[in-house]
Amino acid sequence: MHNKKMNWLRKLLPVFTWIGIFLTPLLITILEGRLPSMDWYLANFLLVCSICIIFYVDFYLLVDRFIIEKNKYGMFLTVNAILAIILIFADYNGIGHILKNREVEEVSFLLGNIFSFSSVCFILLALSVSLSVSIRMTDYSYKSDVKISEIQKMQAETKLANLRNQINPHFLFNTLNNIYALISVDATMAQSAVHDLSHLLRYIIYDTSPVEVPLAGEIDFVKKYVHIEELRLDKKIDTQIDLPDNCGNLKIAPLLLIPFIENAFKHGISHSKKSFVHITISLRSDVLTCHIVNSNHAKNNVSSGVGIQNTTKRLNLLYPDRYTLQYGKINENTYETFLSIRLQQ
Repeated sequence: MHNKKMNWLRKLLPVFTWIGIFLTPLLITILEGRLPSMDWYLANFLLVCSICIIFYVDFYLLVDRFIIEKNKYGMFLTVNAILAIILIFADYNGIGHILKNREVEEVSFLLGNIFSFSSVCFILLALSVSLSVSIRMTDYSYKSDVKISEIQKMQAETKLANLRNQINPHFLFNTLNNIYALISVDATMAQSAVHDLSHLLRYIIYDTSPVEVPLAGEIDFVKKYVHIEELRLDKKIDTQIDLPDNCGNLKIAPLLLIPFIENAFKHGISHSKKSFVHITISLRSDVLTCHIVNSNHAKNNVSSGVGIQNTTKRLNLLYPDRYTLQYGKINENTYETFLSIRLQQ
């Protein structure tokens, strides 16, 4: 709505401006207490028409052709000088023809000699050219900024889509491996895991297309994912999860928390050593905090993977200066991840 009003204002402003310029000679004479003759007004009208002509020739033709496209200022000034000479010559002869039957004093007041008339007209035309260049360049700069902003937005959205597409297969691959391992242990639990996985895939395919999704849906996704992980784990492994009950209308980038949780289960679980994964996701006002503490059984040469790297890139794109991310070893046996994001509704 604001952009539509601005477009209408940009279209109407020049119209009112030129109406004011055309009426200026008449208004001046009325304020002086005398009504000019039609010939006198036509003579002034001819001067204003020349100002209008050079303004719009520059605005719609010369500025684009010589300044914006070719950056040839010398050629631009040369063409304008030739155009100004033609207009001044036409005005001088036209006004002389219109006022040929008027009194000498009235004619000399408007025309004077050719030098003074040309000097005044040249200054007026030069001001018109300057105004035309200023407005056209401002308009061009504004449109260029809008275009650049749109391109950057499209690039960011494309980049986010690519990053998200890299995360989804990674998550699916790990989850299928989990279910495959579960089949040999408990077929009934494996069926339950497949059922939960179908809900997760439905969420990924149909609900994560927007740049941001409802936080409540993302929390439910985390809950189901952790449940799938718990099905395949030994009962001795300590898994704890604490999630917020009410997320309000807050939104978050889809699949933003999963890579950290995925990483905790991937490197925090060992069937031969004491293992634990503690996940606490809390919400205070509009600040979401995800705190994960897990046992550390990762090999020294194993990195956190593309999931964490891509998530960090997404955080930089979507939440610049609005998030805190820290992760690393607390000691040789414990790994901690802390993520805090200020969300918006």
